[in-house]
Amino acid sequence: MKKLFVAATLSLMMLGTSATAFGIDLRNEDPRPYNVEVTSSAMTKEVSLAGKSLSIVVCVGQCSFYVPGVGRISAGGSDVVTIRHGRLIKKEVPMVAQP
Repeated sequence: MKKLFVAATLSLMMLGTSATAFGIDLRNEDPRPYNVEVTSSAMTKEVSLAGKSLSIVVCVGQCSFYVPGVGRISAGGSDVVTIRHGRLIKKEVPMVAQP
């Protein structure tokens, strides 16, 4: 719970800056776990992704996702990055305009 609060606070702080931050869904549909290296212009971090799990990664602009033995892919905005059958897949999800 504390990690979620810290992540939400950091997300709100990033939204207040001139660059726009987005939450990118990182999904693992495979049964095995993966370590994913996430790199952006502002940070590099490693995300441990258990089998059949989901994580939200906050990115400012574009992020690069690297999974050893699987590959590398870039995503931004409201994209969804999925590991499925040992491959990285990016799905671009259109952003919904707010009234």
